[in-house]
Amino acid sequence: MTKKLKGLNKKEEFSTLVNWIINKLPPFKSMDLRHKVNDELYQTPIQRRAREIRVGKTMLKTSQAGTVSYDWPEQITYETLDVEIITTSAIRANIINAAKMDGKLLSAQEIAEREKLYIGWNLQPKEISTSQSEQEDRNCWDEVLTEQEREILGEFLDV
Repeated sequence: MTKKLKGLNKKEEFSTLVNWIINKLPPFKSMDLRHKVNDELYQTPIQRRAREIRVGKTMLKTSQAGTVSYDWPEQITYETLDVEIITTSAIRANIINAAKMDGKLLSAQEIAEREKLYIGWNLQPKEISTSQSEQEDRNCWDEVLTEQEREILGEFLDV
């Protein structure tokens, strides 16, 4: 409980995260659980509903040798873990893995700079000219039509 996540081996890290999901993941929150099998990195979406935990389809993230699942901040333990920290650690791991694919080794400062760019880009509102999408459920999108699109669609269906 008091061990730092950064110091855990992959088996301990995975066990800690699964235990945290079962016992501490807040209701109506979601996260991606990562795990490595034979140097392949897999990612599984996890959602907590009111009284149930939903596990999505496990997908191959990368098959590059030496990839990192998460890049934990130094002070993080089981007790201080939350969804934002897990998400940020996965983003930092993505940055590290992308740099490794390019044959680069990034410093902590370079990772932090790229993380800010990534998060800033990800948080900017997306402009969609003719229609907007609203996320209803993880990996599920409802299309919202503008008034002009509804009129065009109505004319087409009346013919």
